[in-house]
Amino acid sequence: MRGRRWVLGVVLVVGFAGCIPRPIYRSDGTVSPGRASRSGGTTSRSKPPPVVQPTQTAHPVDPQNISTANAYQIGVSSYYGEQFHGRKTANGEVFNMYKLTAAHRVLPLGTIVKVTNLSNGRWVVVKVNDRGPFIEGRILDLSFAAALELEMVQAGTTKVMIEIVKSVD
Repeated sequence: MRGRRWVLGVVLVVGFAGCIPRPIYRSDGTVSPGRASRSGGTTSRSKPPPVVQPTQTAHPVDPQNISTANAYQIGVSSYYGEQFHGRKTANGEVFNMYKLTAAHRVLPLGTIVKVTNLSNGRWVVVKVNDRGPFIEGRILDLSFAAALELEMVQAGTTKVMIEIVKSVD
């Protein structure tokens, strides 16, 4: 009888621990305390994000002074995050929305590119590890971390310049 009470106690503790509300981290950088469930409690969708520490980013330059002489391509970029986080990319890596990566239709996978936001002069260096974007008129899909660095998360899209830093041999 004592053994059953002990097991019941453990089951209850574990069951109640799952009801503790945890914050929800969204791709736009906001955090909410959790969403209400039908039972009146709260649920959580994701783990806290790791701290984004970009390896190569720069302070903005005056957009009017940006040289396009070395541009590989100029066009509209978007970003992708939560809906693909944890899925495999075209080169077999697991997509991590907190890493500095990008998707491009034709650049060789593994190519390192510098992406400059032409509206504010901010730039970031990313690795092409996926294919896309698959929306007409867009030339690049950036990870959430790269979009944060370019300050384009709120807008969703922005005009960018792509420069090749290191091509794949």
